[in-house]
Amino acid sequence: MKVLFITREGYGLSGARVRCYNFARELAGHGIEARVFSFAEQLGAKCGEHELEMSGFEKFRLNVRAFRTLIKEPRETLFILQRVNYHVLAPLLVAGIKKNSFVLDCDDWNIREDPAYHFGFYPSSKMEYLTRGIARRAKGCIAASVFLTDYLKTFNPRVPYLPTGVDTELFYPHPSPDSSRITFSWTGTVYHPEMGENLHFLLACFSAVADQYRNIFLSLAGEGKYLEEVKREIAGNKHKERIEVHSWIAPDKVPEYLSQSDIGLLPLIQHTKFNCAKSPTKLFEYMSMAKPTISSDRGEASLVIRDGETGFLAKDREEFIARMRLLIENPQLRQKVGAKAREDIEKYYSLKVLGEKLATILKDL
Repeated sequence: MKVLFITREGYGLSGARVRCYNFARELAGHGIEARVFSFAEQLGAKCGEHELEMSGFEKFRLNVRAFRTLIKEPRETLFILQRVNYHVLAPLLVAGIKKNSFVLDCDDWNIREDPAYHFGFYPSSKMEYLTRGIARRAKGCIAASVFLTDYLKTFNPRVPYLPTGVDTELFYPHPSPDSSRITFSWTGTVYHPEMGENLHFLLACFSAVADQYRNIFLSLAGEGKYLEEVKREIAGNKHKERIEVHSWIAPDKVPEYLSQSDIGLLPLIQHTKFNCAKSPTKLFEYMSMAKPTISSDRGEASLVIRDGETGFLAKDREEFIARMRLLIENPQLRQKVGAKAREDIEKYYSLKVLGEKLATILKDL
């Protein structure tokens, strides 16, 4: 069996790294020849926040180049389209001409928040319209969250659930850092205003707790234009000496960074389809390193975390702050919850477990 993952993103972004490159590596151990075709890596396309710098004509030219490569693929090669975006044009054309089967892999919500159909047929979101059509034509769809599973099943009955998971051999528990210093950690991208709002919320929670505890610190690591607004807010924060901001960290260096933290944070304050749909890659990484995590009680995180056992869920600012205080005051609880989190990761969300599940899914499809 031959499988080709097709993504517009590069290895540095979690969607391509975990759901394409890492999954392809795992499939090789199950007798499946799996490769990755990345528009960013093979064709030099801009990705992440820089993708906005590309014109429609540039994206069309990239698809022409991709078509010239993909048309050479044997008919038996199964295409796995990672998300729906400009990069799906070339593989869909090839599939139409050569009759290659394809699967849609969806781990995020990149559609308007509330898409509608005017007059019953004209879509307010072209991306939603395309997603529907591609999902219907696909051999099957793979969804990284329960929310996406339910959504895609509206258009295709074959939608197995496969969370993003984590490489447990790369993200593993390290010796605890200095016990006299407690560091809260957040990593991610800040490409959209809502992501900036989440960090402003986090700063407010930390400031409230820092008033009481002098030995706590906050470490942020990421990139994105809205991170600059957060930096300006930090500059005026009375606890700014205890807040660190790091630039984007290469994926393979993230475990080293997280090893210096004690508690992971995942604020998702907006009740949106985006927050409900996304597979929480950072949560899996915190848990895999045996870090107790405090997350907003929203979306997939609410299903992954067993509240009080493998992490903590918070419905609002007051609960977020209360759980921060609880973990500050209870080092044994931090250790216990972190250990349980690691156990759950090894059992349900490791690449080894998910790779075997993906192999079964593809063979069944």
